[in-house]
Amino acid sequence: VNGELTHQDSMGTQETLGRGAIQFMTAGSGVSHSEHNLGDKPLRFIQTWIKPSEYDLEPNYGSCQGSPKEHRNKLQHLVSDSRDLFKSTPVEINQDVDAYTTELDLGEKVSMAIGADRQAYLLCIEGGVKVNGKQLFRHDACEITGKGGNLEIEATDVEETENGSIAHVLMFVMKADPESGRTDF
Repeated sequence: VNGELTHQDSMGTQETLGRGAIQFMTAGSGVSHSEHNLGDKPLRFIQTWIKPSEYDLEPNYGSCQGSPKEHRNKLQHLVSDSRDLFKSTPVEINQDVDAYTTELDLGEKVSMAIGADRQAYLLCIEGGVKVNGKQLFRHDACEITGKGGNLEIEATDVEETENGSIAHVLMFVMKADPESGRTDF
C-alpha cells in the first residue's frame, strides 16, 4: 500500500517492491522467508494466505509491479487459478481464487457479475466505497454471498495517495461456502 517491502528467501530471492506490486509464494515442500522494511519511510502492506488445492508442491516465488493505469476506475484481474486455461493474469496460484483491485476517483463506479456458485471478500484499503449501496470506510471489509448477481462498487470518499485522490479496493472471489458469511449485501 505504502513504502517498500524487501523479500528474502532460502531459494536465493531478494527483491524490493513498492506500491501496487504483487508478490506470491508457494511454500510447498518447504522454504524459509522474511519480509522487511529496509527503507526510512513507513510501510503498509496486505498479506493474504490462501490454502492451496494441492500440497507438497515445489517452492516458488514471483512478483509483478502493478501499473496504476491498469486499475484506475476499472477492475484489474490480478490473480487466478493456474489450472484455468481461459484466464490470463499476472499471478497464477494453486487454488480456485480470483483477486481484483481498483483505484476509483470520487463518484466513479465499477461492477462485475458474481456467479451463484461464487462468493466475494472485499477490503476497502483507502477512502470509502458503497458496495451494492452499503457503505464501507477505510479498513472495512465485507463478505458477499448469496444467489449471484451484479456487484457494484462506487467511490464515496477518497484519500490522497501517490496515485492521486482515490478510493482503493482489493477483492477476492472464490467458490461459495454455504456455511459461511452474510447474505445481506
